[in-house]
Amino acid sequence: VSTQSREAVVSTQSTGVAALPFLVVVHATVNITQIRALKTLSGENNANVFMTCNLIFFKNLVDYDMAENKCRDFKYGMGYTYTGTLATVNDEEKNTEIKTLLNLAYEKNSVGKNKWNADQWVWTGLRKTKNNYGFSYTKVYNTSDWQWATGENPIDFHKWMNNMPDQRKQTKHGVVYYQNQMRINHDGVWDDTFTYKEHPYACDYKGKYILGLNYVTWHHAKRECNNAGLILGKVLDGNDLNELKRLFHVFLGAVNETHAKFYKENWLWLGGNDMDSEGDWHWTDGEAMNEFYGMEWTRYMPDNAEYIGTVGQNVLSIARWGQFDDSFDHTRKRRFVCMCPQSASKGTSTGMGISAVYNSTLYNY
Repeated sequence: VSTQSREAVVSTQSTGVAALPFLVVVHATVNITQIRALKTLSGENNANVFMTCNLIFFKNLVDYDMAENKCRDFKYGMGYTYTGTLATVNDEEKNTEIKTLLNLAYEKNSVGKNKWNADQWVWTGLRKTKNNYGFSYTKVYNTSDWQWATGENPIDFHKWMNNMPDQRKQTKHGVVYYQNQMRINHDGVWDDTFTYKEHPYACDYKGKYILGLNYVTWHHAKRECNNAGLILGKVLDGNDLNELKRLFHVFLGAVNETHAKFYKENWLWLGGNDMDSEGDWHWTDGEAMNEFYGMEWTRYMPDNAEYIGTVGQNVLSIARWGQFDDSFDHTRKRRFVCMCPQSASKGTSTGMGISAVYNSTLYNY
């Protein structure tokens, strides 16, 4: 990533959370220190899937049709009836977010001087669906001719490169192609190109949670989430629990049955803790932590709550199969779950956190 400041939004989310006091909302520029903090959640230098609360970015270089199909198949966090889509980029904040992801995945200064290199661009969901003639007079950008993958026409916002879209036509192997797909570069500039070109791609994402893949203490996990504009995860009901279990399966794969129950790969940190007052459990944003139907502790007796607050075990962790346990905040090191701030409680909030996931078992990357 360049050492120059970059525009970034530490995200503006939609589904309603009251602003949390520790979240930094930036609408202008973010320096290299913050960008590196966002990237820290990846835990690995070979991360090939980057997630924010709005987008999921895949580093694989694929053609437009393949990218569209991959996004359609990606439904995590969307519900079973939802059809995934390539990213809709209809405002400056979303445009900044997608270019930031491209800069995290492929550093601009490391790919040579050719601005048309495959890893200098990312596919989005904007496509020209009308009046595809390939003639010079079609350079005029008419929003009614273009359509996002959601089926909506774009609004007035756009960031087209000078003299674009130019709508060229090309015949390749007997097939006529038009430059009717939109891609975005490291600077957030738009260009139209042919469907057979190969680039990384970004899908819209509507889930609540993002994984942190470093093995760290609870306090370190909390700090990494906060640095990325997120909070350490909360599980408020059975729906949250089921979504988390699906996330674990999608991104971490099946549980290795040969590992001992408390092996570090089986557990992830959540934000629950009683460090301020023994037995008074709450989340990191101050909300009280309440048990819910379907919440299961690792103990074998029905009075599980009596085990919460064992001396030194002041923080909450969750097993990949969905059980909860209190644990040691300074000595144990585990992966962790961050939560998009708009999902944390009722109200409205803003924030953009970035994480990365690698070796996704879902797509066998």
